[in-house]
Amino acid sequence: MLSMLFTLAFSAPLGNAVARAADASHTVIFIIDGLSYRAPERLGMKNLQALAKAGARCDRSYNIVPAHPKSGEWAKYHSSSIPNPVILAGTVLLRPDQRWVQQSFYPSRITAHTANDTDYARLNVGFHLSFLRGSDDAQVHDSETMMWALEFLRHARPAFMKIHLQDTGNAGSESYETKDSSLPWYRNIWAEGSPYRAAAARADEYLGQFLHELDALGLREKTALFVTADHGQSDRGWHPFDDEDGWSMPLIVAGPGIRAGARIEYAEQIDIVPTLCYLAGVSPPPNADGRILAEALVNPPAGVPLRRRDLPELNRLLLRGEALLQQRGAAAMPDYYGLERILEWHRFGSVAKLIEHDRRVLDAANP
Repeated sequence: MLSMLFTLAFSAPLGNAVARAADASHTVIFIIDGLSYRAPERLGMKNLQALAKAGARCDRSYNIVPAHPKSGEWAKYHSSSIPNPVILAGTVLLRPDQRWVQQSFYPSRITAHTANDTDYARLNVGFHLSFLRGSDDAQVHDSETMMWALEFLRHARPAFMKIHLQDTGNAGSESYETKDSSLPWYRNIWAEGSPYRAAAARADEYLGQFLHELDALGLREKTALFVTADHGQSDRGWHPFDDEDGWSMPLIVAGPGIRAGARIEYAEQIDIVPTLCYLAGVSPPPNADGRILAEALVNPPAGVPLRRRDLPELNRLLLRGEALLQQRGAAAMPDYYGLERILEWHRFGSVAKLIEHDRRVLDAANP
């Protein structure tokens, strides 16, 4: 599916704009699907490693468990896995009427979206330019996604871009799902000849192409670039619900306003949107509750609190809750707010209050 809509309305003011922290007139979220936090060094991803040296890096940034409900309340609003809307919203407390980071730029400044999977179509609101094509049954490869990303970059100079390369995640699933146990990469993404190794190497090459194009267009010093993944990857491949390697992924931030060589001890993927919006001088979605990554910035805002380590705690609680649901059924725990009720989580107002509530319910159900 290819949709291209040009709406040039540069004269319109940005609603509720905030003071810009740096001259980041262009911003990009560059997602390498299913990238393991071990991959940059273990696979020698040279472009990603060089970008980390030029900017700031968190070795393991955490997201919500990579579940992908296909039915129920979630499926009424979303066709992608849960981590993807979380990244664009800057919160796990998603709402049915959720606004996304691209809408902080749209329509006044050009936005663009490229991905080789139509599962992301319901996240496409607020993009002037989009290329979405491919599915599990009819795969389109990263090469086509990057072709369109580079075309959009050259011809429109978007203020915000989301680029999602799907092949690495699909290759990890191939290792996990293959029935041929004689293959050296059966349930081992790191083995020689592994499809995952090959896909990650190509993704690193595509990142290099994108950086080269930014240089050629004179945009590199004006672009805040966030390179990360939607979820991590199990050593066995894919992202089983109970494998903590699927919860974390590398996060590299580079560009104007970013401290070269900075190391971020801990981050969550909900921190991307507030940090990006701060650098670009726009307001994030109203319910974004991620933390600005102050330690990565040359001129951070005052009073940024320390990051609470909520998501690993919430994920472990969700694992416990899902196990009890399988044993007892939802009717036995009507007050439990698990993944199937994620679009109700916003009622708690904070992740900390959600965790407190669900822990109390689970302790009572299984003392």
